[in-house]
Amino acid sequence: MEEGMISKWVKLQNVKDVKEGSLVSGGGMSENADAYTAAKEASQQALAKLNGKKPTISYVFFSGDYDPYELTRGLKEVLGDTEYVGGLGDSVIYDDKILEKGVVVSCVQSDFLHIGVASADGFSNDAFEAARKVAKEALAKLSIDSYVDPYMQALRMKGGNIRGIVKIPPYYVHVFTTGFKLPKMGDENKIISGIADVTGRQIPIWGGAFETSIENFNKKYEIYSLHSGKVYKDGLIVIFSVTSLLYAYSIAHGAKRVGQLAVVTKTSLDGYVIDEINGMKTTDWYAERLNLSKDKFIDDAVALGITQRWPLGMVDNLGNIVVRGGGIPTGSNNESLAFAAPVPEGSAIFLMDGDTENLFEASGEISTNINNYIEEKADPSMVLITSCFTRRNVMKEDFAEDMRKLKKSMGNPTIVGFTCSGEIGAKEGELANCHHLTDNIFVFYSRLLINKTE
Repeated sequence: MEEGMISKWVKLQNVKDVKEGSLVSGGGMSENADAYTAAKEASQQALAKLNGKKPTISYVFFSGDYDPYELTRGLKEVLGDTEYVGGLGDSVIYDDKILEKGVVVSCVQSDFLHIGVASADGFSNDAFEAARKVAKEALAKLSIDSYVDPYMQALRMKGGNIRGIVKIPPYYVHVFTTGFKLPKMGDENKIISGIADVTGRQIPIWGGAFETSIENFNKKYEIYSLHSGKVYKDGLIVIFSVTSLLYAYSIAHGAKRVGQLAVVTKTSLDGYVIDEINGMKTTDWYAERLNLSKDKFIDDAVALGITQRWPLGMVDNLGNIVVRGGGIPTGSNNESLAFAAPVPEGSAIFLMDGDTENLFEASGEISTNINNYIEEKADPSMVLITSCFTRRNVMKEDFAEDMRKLKKSMGNPTIVGFTCSGEIGAKEGELANCHHLTDNIFVFYSRLLINKTE
């Protein structure tokens, strides 16, 4: 037996059931106007909560006009040669604080979490192939403990916990991508497909698309992403994780269906533009259901974001509603609507009511889904969130209350994340998709998977 294995063996014999303290995490935030200082302040706060341990992975999100190279300089000074990933959000989230300019950091450490991280710039030239390539590189970089990890899985198997192994597999993927930047549309579904071509569709995939603030859309801007010293303008980051820790994920929007089922009868540009619904020109169909004139609808779609407040909801094969919001009038006489993510021709859809009171219901749905998934009510160590910037724009000052409700429903953990142009995720146990208008969370617990969900 190789050197050090005896001591590992002795340590592992003391592992009982759901060993607490198997993961430590910490969050930090800064609103300092200086990029270098803000990066240092936020990462120092997060790192200090690890009690001297070296982070396995850190997540770094920022909003505002920070210099990404100065941010990187500050991050490297604190986080050193450890892996960190992140990028620009429309806004960033730290618990119930919504920062239009700020930096937030989450550090996570565990001897029972192993990661492989890969990234690339210029991915949108061929998003599917880039995702395949980066996913393969992330898997190749994965470094597992050839003794501890098989032992942890053997303990699950020894306990007869076959159902638990199937239900909560010992691996997942986190992915962060650059969002749409007109005339480029969103590539989230192509990325999901590219990763799944390497890993299979059953693996949990969670993440989101980086984006500038809504207010900058008519200006010249870049969408930056960061990976351990690298700065990208068209970046894709994939983190493949193998774990013996309990984790969970879920997603919800809360919007309600309005009226009767309709069908998307004509699309163009691979589904990014909806030309007809129920055989009617799309803007005519929309205006009729909102009791507006066509001209009024077209004006309000841009000026008031009416297609954010009243988005479309696609019905998937399980009866879930996948939202497409923020349609922009386009084409001859503005008869069509362009979306940042595609809607396949033939899709069954509903008009959705995205009233704030409806959206508030998402937090309770997420909490219930997660408790059902892990089959208990447990307090997380850390929660990551990607939340739609459409949601923030519709809820306005109530968005902070949305985060308070979510935090309370989850047992008051630290929440770190950003508002984005596309959320990549799924309800627990379902296949990943690109979503809009949702709160999309990934939950870390500070204990092992052993004997859970038996």
